[in-house]
Amino acid sequence: MDVSTGPGGGAPLAAFLRARRDRVRPEQHRLAAGAQRQVPGLRRDEVALLAGISTDYYVRLEQGRERRPSPTVVEGLSRALLLDAVAARYLRELAVADSVADPVAGEEALRMSTERLAAVHQLLGSLPVPALLVNRWLDIVGSNPLGDRLHEGLEPRDNYARLVFLAPGAPSFFTEWPELARCMVAALRAQTGSGTASPRLTRLTRLVAELSAKSDVFRTVWREHHLYEKAMDHKRLRHPRIGTLALDQHVLELPGSGGHRIWAFHPADEATSDALLGLTGTVSR
Repeated sequence: MDVSTGPGGGAPLAAFLRARRDRVRPEQHRLAAGAQRQVPGLRRDEVALLAGISTDYYVRLEQGRERRPSPTVVEGLSRALLLDAVAARYLRELAVADSVADPVAGEEALRMSTERLAAVHQLLGSLPVPALLVNRWLDIVGSNPLGDRLHEGLEPRDNYARLVFLAPGAPSFFTEWPELARCMVAALRAQTGSGTASPRLTRLTRLVAELSAKSDVFRTVWREHHLYEKAMDHKRLRHPRIGTLALDQHVLELPGSGGHRIWAFHPADEATSDALLGLTGTVSR
């Protein structure tokens, strides 16, 4: 499955509009639901009216015949489709997706320098809680010893989405696995908006194709076009060696790093803090 197309084919902008229109109920805009409605969400003419554009123009957008709506049109569509800040930004990126002119420069912008990467690895090693360094594609670029031990026994461990969907023990390790799975898909989806010519989409395409082929859950949720970015989350894990853990996951942005983030897992209660003391000794890989 190519990240540049949706479940019904066509341009990514068109696929996104179709998916999000289906999720908005008429009552949310104080429109009469009516017994004769043939669609659960908004009709195309209703989106056009709410966005302040013609129905013909909106139809062209959904059919992929028009791919570059103006900023004013994008703002109107965001209001009509009740998009939150993350989804509205994603829509803006889709609207200018063809403007990436220099793929090589785009790839360079996503990398961290060798010196900075080494410094971040030093920072990870100094943290007293489990921590990972991940990039835009959720590749696990680095980890401190506690971060390794927290996820011991789970393979593959090169990418967090692969870990969640493909590691045999993941559904029992993550006590709220279905919700986490949806978040992982939505986090990857949020990375697909900024340029179909971007080298990162080539990597995302491969990852999405792999996960779609190997996981029915991933394939189903990917088609829903959910988007998700977080600054903090709460995790409950069932570690095979030290039992149930309650952790607050903090997402620390690294400015100027091409989208790299540190995930730090802080104990949410005293029992977890005590249990983490048991994650000592040789790192299990």
